[in-house]
Amino acid sequence: MNAKIADNKVFNPSESELLADALRNKDFENYQPGSPYSACLLPILTALGWHDVDRELIESLPHFADHIDLVALRNILVHIGYESSPVKGKANELKAELYPGILVSDDNQVFVLIESNDDVMVVYDAQQRITQAIEKNQFNHVGMVYVFTDKHTTHGAPGAHNVSQNWFGDLTERFRKLITHLFAMTFVVNIVALIVPLFIMVIYDKVIGAKSLESLPLLLSGISIMIIADLVMRFLRAKVLGAVAGRMDYLIGVETFKQLLSLPPLNTERSTVAAQLSQLKQFDSVRDFFTGANASIVLELPFVLLFLVVIAVLTGPIALIPLLMVFGYIAVGLLLIPNLNRKINRSGKARNNKQRMLIQTFAGRKEIKSIGGETVWRERFREISGEAIMSNYETFKINSIMNSVAQAMMTVTAVSVMGAGALAVIEGNLTIGALIATMALVWRVLSPLQSTFLSMSRFQQTFRSMKQINQLMRMPIERADFNNGINIKNLKGYIHIDRVSFRYSAEQNPALLGVSFDVKPGELVAIAGYTGSGKSTLLKLISGMYKPQGGAIFLDGIDIRQLNAMELRRSIAYVPQESKLFHGTIAQNMRLANCLATDEDIQLAAEKAGILDDILALPEGFNTRLSDNSNDKYPPGFLRSLSIARAFVSPTDIVLFDEPGASLDYESDVRFMRQLQMLKGHCTIIMVSHRPSHIRLADKVLLLQQGAVQYSGEPDEAISILMETQS
Repeated sequence: MNAKIADNKVFNPSESELLADALRNKDFENYQPGSPYSACLLPILTALGWHDVDRELIESLPHFADHIDLVALRNILVHIGYESSPVKGKANELKAELYPGILVSDDNQVFVLIESNDDVMVVYDAQQRITQAIEKNQFNHVGMVYVFTDKHTTHGAPGAHNVSQNWFGDLTERFRKLITHLFAMTFVVNIVALIVPLFIMVIYDKVIGAKSLESLPLLLSGISIMIIADLVMRFLRAKVLGAVAGRMDYLIGVETFKQLLSLPPLNTERSTVAAQLSQLKQFDSVRDFFTGANASIVLELPFVLLFLVVIAVLTGPIALIPLLMVFGYIAVGLLLIPNLNRKINRSGKARNNKQRMLIQTFAGRKEIKSIGGETVWRERFREISGEAIMSNYETFKINSIMNSVAQAMMTVTAVSVMGAGALAVIEGNLTIGALIATMALVWRVLSPLQSTFLSMSRFQQTFRSMKQINQLMRMPIERADFNNGINIKNLKGYIHIDRVSFRYSAEQNPALLGVSFDVKPGELVAIAGYTGSGKSTLLKLISGMYKPQGGAIFLDGIDIRQLNAMELRRSIAYVPQESKLFHGTIAQNMRLANCLATDEDIQLAAEKAGILDDILALPEGFNTRLSDNSNDKYPPGFLRSLSIARAFVSPTDIVLFDEPGASLDYESDVRFMRQLQMLKGHCTIIMVSHRPSHIRLADKVLLLQQGAVQYSGEPDEAISILMETQS
């Protein structure tokens, strides 16, 4: 964004905003990058064959980023279809087929390797911002080269949403090599854990028993090396496990969020905010599994068999005691875990109810105060809090019982092994060193078993969350990519509604039933009717938010079900009944509708909405940042007009208004009507309104009653019918 979006409004934009403005205005020559990585963006895109700047590229830029680093640059490229892989070595030895790439040298210089021809390579120097041809033997930089793979759909085939039945399993498969390394490291750690008891046995039986001190220094040296190796392996394992956990947490969070945004609106908008937050909260158990101790338990558990085998070799039948205890843990788990799951489900439900009520309280505290409902509301919260505390107490009790049982079983096993081992020592079938080693090995067997037993409920919750993630990722989305469906350009604005029917669920009455009408280009059509008659539903069908279940909607003669859903919505300016503005500047909020809009475009849109002077009157103009309390800080009419201005940013000839008079004061309403008269004849306008002053501006009025067309015709006649119905 320019430092000056208006003559008297100065603002210090972020690096991402400066880059977006340079791309938007195709003025990269005058752009002063804040980092060499931002300077690399266009050169690497040009080398990759990206010939034009579009909204997908600008939308991939980080939001409010003051500094674009290597991670941000790679994320931008992966968002538009180019995945990168690091290759370590000399840049001049990179194979020509791997070009282009980005080199980050060991001395922190950044270059774009554009192409390689025989002994010459073409390089873009991000520090000096120049492109030059250099002989390979003179380009001696060594470092990390990031080479790119084009993930775009080829051969003209539209992208498809082909997700396997086990999305989470496929995600885990991507980390197969790292997981294999983790098991290998754990194997080394357990070998050391196995050698230590054997070392103790040798000390007791061979050194102390035989009074042979000559071998002691050698044994101590060997065990010292093994302990150091154990520490190194544990450190490396923690590092790799942390990297896997962080990466999986990031991928799960980003991909599930992307999936939720890509679902058809009908699948999500009728769920409460609290319910959707609760669903996302459940996915945290997957993250906790990889970032907590449970992942280490899973890595350690397979090696229990190894320790049992060694115990059997040392003690013979005594190994049956810990083996029987393994089955004992399983039996007790089958007995107690179902009850624990019921307690956990009750606790989770109570916790969700409490969270839901808190969200409702914060959202509606003004209404609670205005009706004097504090006492009733406080009593409801007291009951919900009591249920949450009691359910947590019940869960705590059964967890304590399981913990006590597990500890008792572990103690009984140790005492039993000690007793049986003591008898074997007395009978001469076992040495004292072997008994001590066996006791140490028994603890190595029982410790992961006890941890697994106590964490079983968490494992089950993790498995349920994985199943829910798979179900979410299998749900059909609106589009797999921007090439899915027909893209339309230069709309004329002719709309034909042909016997459209729609219902929200099988249990509800139809919201629309056989609605038919035409809207000519440049015509203003008003839709009126009582609450629940289907007015807003009809607008959402026209805008592509919903799909008609019966009949068809044609836009310039094309069934909208054939159109790309995203491009359809971007081609229509839709102003919903409730204005929603997001954290960011006014300019950023307006550009949500069209990120390619220049400063002049957003000023023109504000002028069309009649709000330009009000915005420029603010201390920072279009760069004024809106926050969560904007609804309390600014008049409703201003926010409503700002929402209308945001819709005008899209280059469109079709405008949909859903109750535009809501929350508008008299002055704002007069201004809106004046703007409506200016748009009339130039845009196709469909407006839902109950105000006679708005209806009189229409060329044609459609009256809906219980989802069906009651009247279609002149405004005055429609107003008369409305008045008669109300009386």
